[in-house]
Amino acid sequence: MVLNEKTIILKNGKACTLRSPEAQDAETMLEYLKMTSIETNFLLRYPEEVTMTIEEEINFLNSMRENPRGIMICAFIGDKLVGSTNLMALGERYKISHRASFGIAVLKEAWHLGIGKALITEILRFAEDKGFELVELEVASPNYNAIKLYEKFGFKIYGTRENGFKFKDGTYCDEHLMLKKIGR
Repeated sequence: MVLNEKTIILKNGKACTLRSPEAQDAETMLEYLKMTSIETNFLLRYPEEVTMTIEEEINFLNSMRENPRGIMICAFIGDKLVGSTNLMALGERYKISHRASFGIAVLKEAWHLGIGKALITEILRFAEDKGFELVELEVASPNYNAIKLYEKFGFKIYGTRENGFKFKDGTYCDEHLMLKKIGR
């Protein structure tokens, strides 16, 4: 699905545009994925694992725009991509068709401006409109700021995957499983 362009005002007074990315955003998206992976260890990938070609990214963005039960939303300050989120159904089989998962990332320079809150608000609105009953996410246990934000939206930790993240230096951290019930 596609979120039509929407402007919000951030805590610093700047305007931020929320919209679904288009094919012409593919190169910017790849650069953004690398940068967010550099800035934090809490995402699933290292920067060198962002290996999609521009063509592959275009195909992915187009598939998200055409997905009736999924959406990707980006946040732009001016022309700069500073945040993104997506939500996708876990599957179409009846037993799990009521569940969706989502992920989110914001560039460090845009932390604490209200972008995460705005993106999650839009994702949850979409989830409710599409009839999802559970929205799920996974988060590195030391990512306290993210956990606190998710809890403000009603997400609860329902489990912990021990050693869910393994880092290049051989250390591990746990991963919390969180969910929010929608419309019940």
